[in-house]
Amino acid sequence: MSNDDLLALLDLGARPAAPNGTSTSVIKKAKSKPTKPPSPTALHLDGWGLRRGKDVLKDSDRLKESLSKIGDEDVQAHAVADFHAAAFEPDPQLHEACADPLRLEFVKQLMDTPEYHELRAATVLNDTASEIAATAFATQYAALHHDKKKGEREAEGSSSGADDFAGEMAVLKHVSAALAEATKEVEEAKEAAAALGMGPGSPGSNDAKAIAALFKRVRSDPELRRICELAGRYRRVAQSKQRRKLVHGMDDVVGVTTDGDLARLLPHELAKLAVPEFEDDALRRLVERQSMCREYHSTEPVAKGPVIVCVDESGSMEGEKAHTAKALALALAWIARQQKRWIALVAYSGDSGERLLALPYDRWDETALMDWLSKFIGCGSNLDVPVREMPRYYEELRAPKGSTDVVFITDALCRIGPAVRHRFNQWKEEVRARLITLVIGSSPGDLVEISDEVHQVDSLAVTDVGVDRVLSI
Repeated sequence: MSNDDLLALLDLGARPAAPNGTSTSVIKKAKSKPTKPPSPTALHLDGWGLRRGKDVLKDSDRLKESLSKIGDEDVQAHAVADFHAAAFEPDPQLHEACADPLRLEFVKQLMDTPEYHELRAATVLNDTASEIAATAFATQYAALHHDKKKGEREAEGSSSGADDFAGEMAVLKHVSAALAEATKEVEEAKEAAAALGMGPGSPGSNDAKAIAALFKRVRSDPELRRICELAGRYRRVAQSKQRRKLVHGMDDVVGVTTDGDLARLLPHELAKLAVPEFEDDALRRLVERQSMCREYHSTEPVAKGPVIVCVDESGSMEGEKAHTAKALALALAWIARQQKRWIALVAYSGDSGERLLALPYDRWDETALMDWLSKFIGCGSNLDVPVREMPRYYEELRAPKGSTDVVFITDALCRIGPAVRHRFNQWKEEVRARLITLVIGSSPGDLVEISDEVHQVDSLAVTDVGVDRVLSI
């Protein structure tokens, strides 16, 4: 009994023994099944997946330009379908054979990396994020395709082993670049959507097409991209500040703090007052508010009213100052929305122009908001904050009644006449307004006379005390 006969008896897939006079090769040819043609895609895709590839390619000029040299339109659509499905599908499955072996190897190496699985946490069943990731994958795949063609022309006559190693390293290099680019762009899209009041958890629009259009505009505008990036930093600080923002009452003891309130002193601090050796030191620490006291808090909400943020857009603010000021205004808009407060953004440049934008918390006009952020007046006068105009703005914007927070952001040394100061302070009393002023790299001048708080700052860094105070409103 031969080895093949034994394996056949054990049903282990051995070749059946050839009848007398018949060669094994004849039997092979007789029983071999027709081979299936290779798949046009590297992944198992249904009709929706293939159609989505065509739609994404049709809507993206960037994809058309990147994939223009890898084949005809059908090949390009199949490639986009693969890359979109790799990001979107809950459980993408590879084909055993693909008409494009290079794409199959690229997708296989892509799916084997831990960075890919981390990225999928943000892209699975998220069409906008998947489209962004697919674009990054396709761009790097097209670069790999170009490098391979160029390498084939230059490597004629070299050993096949060297070619295989170089090809594998090229795939890994472009896969790594694709994942880095996709992760960055998906995060940028998420930040831009959150900054402009869109995306999951926002009361505004969650329409995928609107978010994709928003990201395309932000991506193509360096100033908008910079503002959204800075706004994300301010927003993260604001989240921390708002979580800790409570009115201190006597509902609950939450810890121990240093203070000078005699009624909240801990027992051992009270005992020291009765000991002659410790009495003087205990009194000193009490006066200096360094005594150990109980810390209380209550869950009473802070009173809420409208917010008005005025950004100086005189010529001296152009560039990074304007970007940070607008980013801070965006962060304040996020705070207002979380607190369900109406907010208005005002861009002002003396007598040279103004832009007013009202943002009700339940619905923002994202296009108008992007227009407000991207424009810049760039003129100026001797008074680059709207002290004279604020009562009129308040009426034009139809601000709701209630305690109002007003924030001025400027770099100007302002001179305000007595009559203008008087009218502004009178308006503040009428509408119950509180003004916080941030002055960048300059003296506050007469702004001290009209502001409840003035903070002179070198820049609008998130670590600055003035910025910290504004983000705590």
